[in-house]
Amino acid sequence: MASRTPAFPKSYANRPLRKALETFGALPNRTTLDALLKAMRSGGLVVDITGTTDAADPQVRTLLSTSGELVLPLFTSIAELRLAVPAEARAGAQAMILPAPDALALVQTADFVAVQFDVGSLGQVIKRDFVVA
Repeated sequence: MASRTPAFPKSYANRPLRKALETFGALPNRTTLDALLKAMRSGGLVVDITGTTDAADPQVRTLLSTSGELVLPLFTSIAELRLAVPAEARAGAQAMILPAPDALALVQTADFVAVQFDVGSLGQVIKRDFVVA
């Protein structure tokens, strides 16, 4: 029998990715971009499933770009997800933490043009081409 990967604790935070996001935001160059692309593929990522009523069929929430295209919001922690939700609705925020490759694979399930990390604070956008590479 194959063993399952242990679940991430609710307190999980992908600190290496958060640091890479902050570094790239402060100094955007090829070196910091490469470090960011590497960091986003390891650890776990938080997916917003607020509004899901069937735990067996979670529904991923999405964003629209200013031109009306789909963007997948992903977060480095549940705390970061809550920052993206209006204060009065934070208690109802729902999330699941997936291994980073699984969360990033969601970009291929629809016509997403990008992912956006930590929408409530950094809001770093990564084009789909870099996600699926």
